[in-house]
Amino acid sequence: MEFVSSLWSIPFLGIIFSMSFLPLLCPIFWNRYACYVPLFWTMLYVLSVCYFLGVSRVIPAIMEPLLGDYIPFIVLIATLYVVAGGIFVSFSRGFGPFFNTAYLFVGSMIAGWIGTTGAAALLIRPFLRSNLGRKYTTHLMVFFIFLVANIGGAATPLGDPPLFIGFLKGVDFFWFIKNLYMVLGGTITVLCVIFFIIDFILFRLDQGIYYEKVDGAFLKINGLENIILIVIILLVVIFCNFSGEFMIYGEKFSFASALRNSLLFVISLISLKITPTEIRAKNDFSFAPIREIAELFAGIFVTVAPIIDILRQGMAGEFRRIFEWIAPGGEYIAERCFWISGMLSAILDNAPTFLIFFHLTSGDPHMLMTVKSNILTAFSISTVFMGALTYIGNAPNLIVKSISIHHGVKVPSFLGYMGWSILILGPIFVVISYFLK
Repeated sequence: MEFVSSLWSIPFLGIIFSMSFLPLLCPIFWNRYACYVPLFWTMLYVLSVCYFLGVSRVIPAIMEPLLGDYIPFIVLIATLYVVAGGIFVSFSRGFGPFFNTAYLFVGSMIAGWIGTTGAAALLIRPFLRSNLGRKYTTHLMVFFIFLVANIGGAATPLGDPPLFIGFLKGVDFFWFIKNLYMVLGGTITVLCVIFFIIDFILFRLDQGIYYEKVDGAFLKINGLENIILIVIILLVVIFCNFSGEFMIYGEKFSFASALRNSLLFVISLISLKITPTEIRAKNDFSFAPIREIAELFAGIFVTVAPIIDILRQGMAGEFRRIFEWIAPGGEYIAERCFWISGMLSAILDNAPTFLIFFHLTSGDPHMLMTVKSNILTAFSISTVFMGALTYIGNAPNLIVKSISIHHGVKVPSFLGYMGWSILILGPIFVVISYFLK
């Protein structure tokens, strides 16, 4: 479908603003009816399509984003969540800031190879358990989202969907680590230093009052069979990439995507079957977090489709002023690509944002890797890094948030989290953009 007017962005913005302000303005209403808010805005969008474009356009308006984007997204997220929930990793408690900082550093390294979603689902529970009993824990969740659920994913195409799309479009597998390693390493180091300082101060306030060292085995791992399943998931994602399409309601869909979704679904069933019940019980595993994410992102994927469609129109669309600013005279400026693609990734899906900029700036992987390598570097960094600016910037953010809530961690509101991210990440992004000139 092709949308023209920017007014079609109202339902999506309605979801974003509802998440931002309703918990503050109407907390009782939000606690009772939060799951119906995305549904309300989605129905408004569907009714608008019916009224302005015709009843015949309603099914494509829903099915295209759901079948083409949402189902592959949620199946992968849900499968990793289920499989990771069958792995019980436990550390003895009481190690404090040095251990926590090292854990986040190693976790960010792992995220680049098993994906931010897999790393977040696997590592957040043991991280929270190792700090059980502390009074001040909000910063643990926030920095985990920064490092493991987002920034660490910039190492390889396996780390985050935007880079995987670049790989599928012809960018060399190791191009990203060769060109982003200084920015990646520097950002991770700076964030770990900031985290250590904050955690050290808060740990001293906790120690002896709220936080006692617990003796026992340093490390325990159960459910190792699920680690094998995570490796299989990664192989399925990598190798289910072949040509071939079929039609549903007049729209083309990939055979590879259908096969990948089916295999991932089977893997999740296998995990549920072979994992002992006591392991999931130790993890406090429930489907509530992934159900909440599925409900929210169903509305987001449907209502964001018109915005992505208008963005794809580039200079010919209603958002042309954006592209005129980042490419005055037709020549793209790396620093401006960094900020615009990053801001879009913070509120839209970062994978389509990467794809839009990939085609707008050239569409030729060889040219982007050589002549325009600074441009590819700019929107590769931003689409991965700036997903950490909001809860909806990257799906693992909401997984971490939901699991943290179930572990009794006090999490910031939508705007409260943005306060943390802008205050801490904002200056780092300013420095990065300076070196992109």
